[in-house]
Amino acid sequence: MKLDTQDKYVKYGLIAGGLYVGYKIIQFFAGNSNSIAAATNEVKTLTAKGVKPTYPDSNYTQWASSIVSAGFNTLGTNEQAIYAIFRKMMNDLDVAKLIIAFGNQRVEFSFQSAPLGAWLSTELDSNELATVNKILSDKKIKYQF
Repeated sequence: MKLDTQDKYVKYGLIAGGLYVGYKIIQFFAGNSNSIAAATNEVKTLTAKGVKPTYPDSNYTQWASSIVSAGFNTLGTNEQAIYAIFRKMMNDLDVAKLIIAFGNQRVEFSFQSAPLGAWLSTELDSNELATVNKILSDKKIKYQF
């Protein structure tokens, strides 16, 4: 069976597209895999500089659970609940503690787990993620997701 030129282009396009998608998935998870370790180092650095967390550790754990619950909402992601949690963050230490408390959580419709930044990227579209980032940047918090 001889493939015509158009069939060859379709075949090569599908292969290239599949490779690109695979590359982006690997890049996505690899790029975010060390965020918990980086947040842990950030907590040590900020604490050594005398920065105090705004809340007790139990609050960050509760908010991490609330973020996961907002993502697994039966009617779709509850973006407002996620925004409300990020509005409570007052400094970089608060966000670092939230990242640590979040750990790696299962991504919806997947068997993969991801840290907070990667998890948010799967749950929120670019406009919603921009809203989270604006909430943080308005408070002079350096973290961006």
